[in-house]
Amino acid sequence: MTVRQEESRAPLDRKMIAAAAMKILGEVGADKLTMRTLARHLNVSATALYHHVDNKNDLLRLVGDELLSRIELPHPESGPWRELFLYAVEASIQALLSVPGLSSVLLSSRLLPNARALALFSIHQFERAGLCRAEAQTAYAGVHQLVLGCLYTEESANFATPAGDSELARYSVVLRKHTSFQAAVTALVDHYAPDTIA
Repeated sequence: MTVRQEESRAPLDRKMIAAAAMKILGEVGADKLTMRTLARHLNVSATALYHHVDNKNDLLRLVGDELLSRIELPHPESGPWRELFLYAVEASIQALLSVPGLSSVLLSSRLLPNARALALFSIHQFERAGLCRAEAQTAYAGVHQLVLGCLYTEESANFATPAGDSELARYSVVLRKHTSFQAAVTALVDHYAPDTIA
């Protein structure tokens, strides 16, 4: 690369890295994404990438955080609490599942920075339903656990049914249905904040 090309290229930053990684992930998947492939795509050295991300897992966390940052949360008082809460939950899941193979890495690491805004938004919705802060945190913790389970089930090969086990095969279908997750979230929300609460 010439000096002129170096000067004309925009400085490398985490947002640019995340965008390029998402493009590659969409084409080849998480398993085939490498730091060298990403460096070639960005026309930089692999060393330049390591100034911004520590390793591939850190890169995937960056992508996950970028996806969550794109969720446009409405004003927390702009509608019925239940509707806003369910929107935040569904948007989070759809964002993280939009890149195959991403969730399995994110589930084994610490909470993403942009997940903070989603968590606080969701806890606040339970407070709007009439729960105190501690109750709202407990209620959201249950939903959060359901979300993690949903992401894991969607992306984990560990839930494959043993050959010849037709009963478990039927159960596996139900387990992977998004409607099963939605029913569980609704039941948990109803437990902590039934419809009778304004």
